Amino acid sequence: MTGFAIALATLNEMKAAGVLSDYAVGGAMALVFWTEPVPTYDLDVLVWLPTREGPIVSLSEVYDWLAARGWAAHAEHVLVAGIPVQFLPAHDALADEALTTAAMLDYSGVPVRVVRPEYLVALYLEPQARTAKRRERAAALGEGALFDHQRLQDIMLRFHLTW
Repeated sequence: MTGFAIALATLNEMKAAGVLSDYAVGGAMALVFWTEPVPTYDLDVLVWLPTREGPIVSLSEVYDWLAARGWAAHAEHVLVAGIPVQFLPAHDALADEALTTAAMLDYSGVPVRVVRPEYLVALYLEPQARTAKRRERAAALGEGALFDHQRLQDIMLRFHLTW
């Protein structure tokens, strides 16, 4: 099994163990499932944690669980089978919806939840996330055969997003 597959399998183990309530692969690594891959440093994982109280979110249970299995923290990442994994708690209603609607896909025999391309575009277009690089990725996703333009239009209207 490749390092990427091991990292994905670890996400499933974390969900089964109750460390994560749910997860979905997002960011540039999610592009692997929907369009041509782009170079990236890490695996971004959008997560819901079992305890979501208050404005301050602690990832200590996530880091502790991974450390107990030999995966070391490095800055904001945990190196899982050599793959830097960054856990990103869902930060708003758009991220919650992206998690709720994530697609269950397969990577080398490992089931994995992946943010749908329309939601990746919407997340890239949020004002706090919008960069030239992310607008390029959003455009590439929009050219894919699996892209639902009507769904994106609905999401953008509901969340007040623009190109």
